[in-house]
Amino acid sequence: MQDKELGQYRDLVKPMGYFEEGFNWKTAIGTMFVAMIMLPASMYMHLMIGEVSLAPAAQWVTVILFLEMAKRARTFLKPAEIFILQSMIMIFIGLSPIEGFFWRQYIVQSDAARSFGLAGSFPDWFAPVSQEVLDTRSFFHTAWVVPLLLLFVTMVVGRVDSLILGYGLFRVASDIEKLPFPMAPIAAMGVLAICENATGKEGWRWRCFSLASAIGMAFGLVYIAIPTITGTFLAEPFQILPIPWLDTTQDTEGWLPAVPTGLSFDLSNFFAGMAFPFYAVVGSFVGLIITIILNPYLHDWGILTTWTPGMRTVDTMFANNIDFYLSFGIGISIAVAVIGIYQTIASYKYKSADQGLDKAARQAKAAAIVQYGVARGDIRTITVIGFYLLLSAGYIVLAGYLLDWNFQDSYILPIFIFFALVYVPLLSYVTARLEGVAGQVIALPMVKEVSFILSGYKGVDIWLLPLPFYNNYGTDVVGYRVAELVGCSFRSIWKMTAITLPLVFVFSLIYGEFIWGLAPIPSVQYPYAQELWDLHARNQLLVWSSTSAGYSPFMDAIHWEYIVAGAGAGILVYMGLGAFGLPVLLLYGTVKGLGQTMPQFVVTQMAGALFGRFVMEKRFGTQVWRQYALVLFAGFNCGAGLVMMFATGVRFLASSVFQLPY
Repeated sequence: MQDKELGQYRDLVKPMGYFEEGFNWKTAIGTMFVAMIMLPASMYMHLMIGEVSLAPAAQWVTVILFLEMAKRARTFLKPAEIFILQSMIMIFIGLSPIEGFFWRQYIVQSDAARSFGLAGSFPDWFAPVSQEVLDTRSFFHTAWVVPLLLLFVTMVVGRVDSLILGYGLFRVASDIEKLPFPMAPIAAMGVLAICENATGKEGWRWRCFSLASAIGMAFGLVYIAIPTITGTFLAEPFQILPIPWLDTTQDTEGWLPAVPTGLSFDLSNFFAGMAFPFYAVVGSFVGLIITIILNPYLHDWGILTTWTPGMRTVDTMFANNIDFYLSFGIGISIAVAVIGIYQTIASYKYKSADQGLDKAARQAKAAAIVQYGVARGDIRTITVIGFYLLLSAGYIVLAGYLLDWNFQDSYILPIFIFFALVYVPLLSYVTARLEGVAGQVIALPMVKEVSFILSGYKGVDIWLLPLPFYNNYGTDVVGYRVAELVGCSFRSIWKMTAITLPLVFVFSLIYGEFIWGLAPIPSVQYPYAQELWDLHARNQLLVWSSTSAGYSPFMDAIHWEYIVAGAGAGILVYMGLGAFGLPVLLLYGTVKGLGQTMPQFVVTQMAGALFGRFVMEKRFGTQVWRQYALVLFAGFNCGAGLVMMFATGVRFLASSVFQLPY
């Protein structure tokens, strides 16, 4: 479990040792700024260029602007306040509930739904299926009232559930088991870079951040601003660089049949490659190379039979998914889960820091821990357990109500109870430990799908229930660790959440109404959605068809021999690489990369990783460059985010002045 590269991340940032309130009048003003400015820009760019780097961009844009405002007001932002601003933005952009409604209105009327025989099968509490309602392109219609109310309730309860259980797991993994959480310093370093400039002192972090921001602005002008602004007055946006990528699948099909190829020109992937752990990126690239070599042979052997010449990336990936990679990917996921559980068990060799202390020293340390917890904002364990049980019971009652308490003599109700009381807590705990030891997340494959299929329930509505029973709350522990590193009281996180959730719902609805009114979603005005949503819809509906009455394309796509092969290949690759003492992240990256991944992004990230490792690291040294890379990544996202805000504002303003021809 010991890994040299992970050790570099563990030692980057030490805890402050004190805690401050991060939610105050400054961050409250920031809440309104994000709601009115950053949220619509994020929603629009999700549809246009995808989800890559939007959250970090929005984070740093907001923080920089408020930092400059604070200077002019002769004050400054504390690390805790910066952390709360960033967390608040993650709620706005991460939840942004109406973006999910863009997807709902598309999928209920999509060609994929008709091809799988699911058109008209969606319940009214999910989305209206009437074409007359959908053609109005407006959420302010009575048919959307029930879905909107249901969304608000589940959004609030789900976020509270996540915060409560995530906090409880953090107490176990960090306070009791003393795990190091090697990935948390990545976020903390960005906060410290900003704080360095808060008093007007320009250290290396600020200079590095400013340089990367300038690069991000220049790139954003070409990649984001020009297509966004020209889309206002042209039938199709003018793109200097292809969005979301350059697709070369048809050009390479002669010598790489059934292999999706292409290149992403989004420089955020390049900077991400420099900032991410090197061997994690290399592992993903190695896995990609293996699949590129393997696919032509699978085609020749009569396994990838659905692929035909002329298919582009999206069609190629879906065809390969049906023939092989859906089943093989399940096997790979099983291998990753087994590896994660093995590493979690092995991690128990970490010894408690209390060993070797005499009784008096242990008592003094216990008293210090209690005082430390009060300052941090700890809550009682019984409160955590009680909240989780109460919310889980509420979700089960809600599911029964939405299904009209008609479980069709299936086992779906016992399955709900099992997952709420056993599966989710256990999986979340294992993930929390794995995050704490290796910075990795465990995902058990197809658990939701298999449980629904074996339950005996028939109908697509079972897939649409707003249930958190398959969530992995172990990932939330990292946020609490970052808060601890920057000295932010946990009470600030909870206050910020209570204020933010109603605002994100209201403003998301208002701007979602406006964005949907600009053009149909997807359309040429939103190239990312137009390029990829069909693939996502077909993959999702393929699974949903498994509980429909009669023929199920999903069951035809499941091949147990490929599942076994995937699990065996993943474990063998892990064992083989591990025998040579290779880094943990390389092993994980390679195993995960054996599944079908989007090559365009991996190639660009690999280029960034190589540049950072063999050019910049040799010049600055390993430890210094590791800190530089994190600040550069944050700075680039900030610069690109500034341009993103400007371009989106121009688009919205122009669209409100004159009517576009659609």
